[in-house]
Amino acid sequence: MKFIEDIKNYIGRFLLGRDIAKRKLKRSFVAFNEVQHIGIVYNAQKKEDEELVNHYANQLRQQGKKVFLMGFVDMKELPHNKKFNLQSEFFWKEKLNGFNLPVKDKIGRFLDYDFDILMNLYFEPSLPMQAIAAYSNAKYRIGSHIEGGFDFYDAMINVERNKNLNFLIEQIDFYLRSIK
Repeated sequence: MKFIEDIKNYIGRFLLGRDIAKRKLKRSFVAFNEVQHIGIVYNAQKKEDEELVNHYANQLRQQGKKVFLMGFVDMKELPHNKKFNLQSEFFWKEKLNGFNLPVKDKIGRFLDYDFDILMNLYFEPSLPMQAIAAYSNAKYRIGSHIEGGFDFYDAMINVERNKNLNFLIEQIDFYLRSIK
């Protein structure tokens, strides 16, 4: 089955690359103190990672930022413990096409938002999550260093020595607050 998934991902990456080449979105950096809307894409498989992302999102909300979360669950069906609310959504395999790309009409509101910053809080080169970053209307997209990631992000943070979600969040936060 891995062989078939690899072929689907290969074709999916090709199709996504073609879509990216057609889109000519204007990217720009907004100083963090002026940021109003933040989108966060993350892997929602592990409860502790999900709690960490939610905690960080709540910290940003306390600073007056509007934060919207999009969690990916690599399963055929959404587990019953995952709940949608006004500030977060999930997508799973049922929301993907045959080449592991998200079907935009099935994703929900996330792709409709014009985020000032899109944070990609994951380490693996996951085609569905990278596609969400590519399809996003965000002005600036940032994530961990992933080979070929500049197709999906405007900036990548190298955390090879410490692939820990908390460390990635700290590094992205520091980077975004440092640039004026």
